[in-house]
Amino acid sequence: MVDETETSETGMSRRNYLQTGAAALASVAFASNAAADEQESDSSGGTSGGSNPTLIKDGTVVTVDPDHGIRYDTDVYVKNGEIRAIEKDISAPSADVIDASDSIVVPGFVNAHLHTWESGVRGIAGNWTFMEYLEKMLGNISSQYRPQDAYLGNLFGAVQQLNAGTTTVLDWFHIANSPGHTNRAIEGLEDAGIRALFAHGPPGDDSAKWWENSSVTHPDDIRRLARERFPSDDGLLTLAMGARGPDYSTDEVTRKDIELARELGIPVSMHIGSLGPGGVKKLDELGLLGDDLNYVHGNRLTEEEFELVGQSGGSLSTTPEVELQMGMGMPALGDALEAGAVPSVGVDIVSNVSDDLFTQLRMALQVERGIRNQSAVEANEQIQDVTPTAHRALEFATIEGARALGLEDEIGSLTPGKRADITIIAGDDLNTAPVHNPVETVVLQAGIENVDTVLVDGNVVKRDGLVYNRTAQNNLDRLERSGRRILRESGLATSE
Repeated sequence: MVDETETSETGMSRRNYLQTGAAALASVAFASNAAADEQESDSSGGTSGGSNPTLIKDGTVVTVDPDHGIRYDTDVYVKNGEIRAIEKDISAPSADVIDASDSIVVPGFVNAHLHTWESGVRGIAGNWTFMEYLEKMLGNISSQYRPQDAYLGNLFGAVQQLNAGTTTVLDWFHIANSPGHTNRAIEGLEDAGIRALFAHGPPGDDSAKWWENSSVTHPDDIRRLARERFPSDDGLLTLAMGARGPDYSTDEVTRKDIELARELGIPVSMHIGSLGPGGVKKLDELGLLGDDLNYVHGNRLTEEEFELVGQSGGSLSTTPEVELQMGMGMPALGDALEAGAVPSVGVDIVSNVSDDLFTQLRMALQVERGIRNQSAVEANEQIQDVTPTAHRALEFATIEGARALGLEDEIGSLTPGKRADITIIAGDDLNTAPVHNPVETVVLQAGIENVDTVLVDGNVVKRDGLVYNRTAQNNLDRLERSGRRILRESGLATSE
């Protein structure tokens, strides 16, 4: 964040200029190409983080680490992509200084479930049921995607996550129609500069073959990915399997798929419990439960099944806005908490819902509060407390999300020694000022428009409200053309 004394050509500070609603600047999402080039020259990328150290100065630092708590007027020192110190008055003469004096510094959000590729067909499914989605998206729209479409969808989907303060996603990729599709999708994530767990899923070329009690095992191309694209797990991108699981495949396929993932040493994420109960019980009968399994949705699972998830160390990713719209059932966050499962929050699909974790987290929190309050309402009584708390909710989007993805030793809290995935939220905007409780401001007041600066592995990918990604900036028109062609060829275009 620039100093308040820095002025534009109009004589106004940048912060004041933005707050006046001056369209010429406020409407710009990307930094200029020249600024992006300068930023890239200052960054070495990859796991080594930015080549120059960074000092985040005088922020309200919400560490989400019980040993460090919330620290006011505190600095965060970043070097080689790592958080080195969180202290007051750090001296770092060679560091790039980011003024956070009117800001809240939090761990980058973790989006635990996202079909990133669907950003190319954003906003078409707002009135679809779950069964309509399965019919129209998986097998129809998904079969029209070419490798370049997969690249553009993942590039822009991931860049928008960064814009919204999310630094890590589980990208559940179920248009692996060819190795080319998969390669280009991975390149889209790489060019975005996001941290991601790439969950390689089935092709999107035949929904009956892959999603209706499928007897076809997971594509063997995942072996190539493990061998060639993800030979180690120390980069921004790591590999997982997007398995169909017992809700969508036979017992034998479910067994073979999970055994393959364990042979490769990668975690598994699967959609379960949206069509009905029994999936987790079936995994238990097959002897497949484990702490490497991530369950998505889980709305209709039984209490016994949630207990099995918790006892086995599994995680649950709830995507409340999608689940409420599509008739999957009430979000199961509370069931996961009661059972001791690792709770996390995701977006799911931007073809019909908001793509930022501010919205999803707030919805998950308040729906769960409403569920817990209902017994008192029905008894015509007043509730005695409000749970979960805002701080607990922030954990769902940070450290718990990291645990769900197996990345809690690297990210999820602002802890010296962890990677520098950091989001800075303006505390002096109209909808965030004044900040009396920084956690409540983040969870219940803030939104995308307040995300001022974002670092991934120490690299600045957004600063002063502007995204630094020349590749995305130069290809926006290609994304629009891609989406229009896909919908036209799917027979779902509503306009040209």
